[in-house]
Amino acid sequence: MEIVLLVVILAVFMLPSLLMGRAQKKRQSEVEAMRTAIQPGDRVVNVAGFHATVLENRGETMLVELAPGVEVEMESAGVMKRIEGPAGERPAVPSADTV
Repeated sequence: MEIVLLVVILAVFMLPSLLMGRAQKKRQSEVEAMRTAIQPGDRVVNVAGFHATVLENRGETMLVELAPGVEVEMESAGVMKRIEGPAGERPAVPSADTV
């Protein structure tokens, strides 16, 4: 009886942690696949919230354009998501005259 109780208690505490770890590994592999699939011309959002266009993907780092003529190098791990849509399409930004 004591052994069965011990097994049940262990299962109650171990099962949720095993399931969460498995889901986390799956999500991590999906994010890594997304980061390696990024190609020049793709629009991305980094963890700071900056929207940028990828100019070069160098593996661990990538060269991105934040604004016309503003190119920076950033870590690939800093990419949070890729924005779907036609490459090169920029969101409409109001000019200083219309604000």
